[in-house]
Amino acid sequence: MKDTRRVWLGITYTVPAKPSKARVYIWRKLKELGAEYYHGMAMVPESPKVLESVKKLTTRIRELGAEVSVLEIRFLDPRDEEKVVAQFKRQAANDFRELFLDFARLYEELGGPLDADEDQQRILRRRYGKVKSRDFFDVEKELDLSGGLTQLVDDIHLSAGDLYRQFIALFAEK
Repeated sequence: MKDTRRVWLGITYTVPAKPSKARVYIWRKLKELGAEYYHGMAMVPESPKVLESVKKLTTRIRELGAEVSVLEIRFLDPRDEEKVVAQFKRQAANDFRELFLDFARLYEELGGPLDADEDQQRILRRRYGKVKSRDFFDVEKELDLSGGLTQLVDDIHLSAGDLYRQFIALFAEK
């Protein structure tokens, strides 16, 4: 019988206390990768793309003089895995909501669509790409980004649906 449990990568590392620059660098890179900490271990769902990124990061961590180990993990208790998945989903939802709010604020500042401001579009597109790359469980599809934004939408005189369509149009592949 084939094991259908999800494979995770667990990343553990030990960094010299000083300088703290290496510790901060590692933490930031793991967050950029989308890792979440569970019982003190950085974890990400395994995929070929993530595995390649983890291998590159592991090499860099060792160059910084730190010790690092990468483990393949499968949870024995599905409830433990559900907790980790929920943690990843919460983070992705927060990332998308923050990006959406920033988009809405910018829309309000410009008084309309972002067509006139290519630098801001480029910045938002880059941020969207990063958020999307860390959305391991397709949270974007589950989100109703208009929820909880009624006041913001009222302030910019645009319906939540219209604002959301502007948001999605900004990131549509061209």
